[in-house]
Amino acid sequence: MTPDLSPAFILRRNPYRDTSFLLDMFTRDAGKMTCVAKFSKGKGTRTKGMLEPFRLLEVSWTGRGEVFTLFHADETCRYALKQGALIRAVYANELLLRALWQHQPQPELFAHYQQTLSRLQDPADTFVLPLFELEVLAMAGYVLNLWHDDASGEDIRASVRYRFRPEHGLYPDVADGKGVPMSGNLLIALREPELMNAEQRLELRHVLDHLIQMLLKGKPLNARKLLNE
Repeated sequence: MTPDLSPAFILRRNPYRDTSFLLDMFTRDAGKMTCVAKFSKGKGTRTKGMLEPFRLLEVSWTGRGEVFTLFHADETCRYALKQGALIRAVYANELLLRALWQHQPQPELFAHYQQTLSRLQDPADTFVLPLFELEVLAMAGYVLNLWHDDASGEDIRASVRYRFRPEHGLYPDVADGKGVPMSGNLLIALREPELMNAEQRLELRHVLDHLIQMLLKGKPLNARKLLNE
């Protein structure tokens, strides 16, 4: 019986032996997973060509354990990403590779990632990546309360400074030096993020960098350096 097909994206592809690829994939139905794609010598050229990042595939796999065998793959859509958009997409892939646990389905994040790739095709859409980063952080439990602080339940006020720690949530800054600082003005602006001004977006960039560093326990993302350049 043919295994069921699942939408999937390849996050990373590496050569494996002489006639295989090792694929880190983000699938809608099984989350992040690793598959080996095997080819006979001189055959499988079409399949090899489609097994690249930023192409929506329909895939199936077989096996058990940590590494599966790719059984079938068909390309259904590809995203035309160039220059800066391509670098941002590479960054998004690296973030998913580092932030996701294996074999944990994240269908909503999968849909948001697909939407992100679509929006990245528009060079004028410069705010799509921070919105994606917020989704990844929320998936990992780093959820910013935009309406009330988590310590007292009081309404967020634009004039108040706050700090965020995953184990404590959001609370007014008490000068303890712990957590990620941010302004109430930013939290209120995040209720309608597409309307944020340049100053608010700059603060959000600093907040996201701190939160992602916290999530990844200080380990840098290589693609972040490309974005900064």
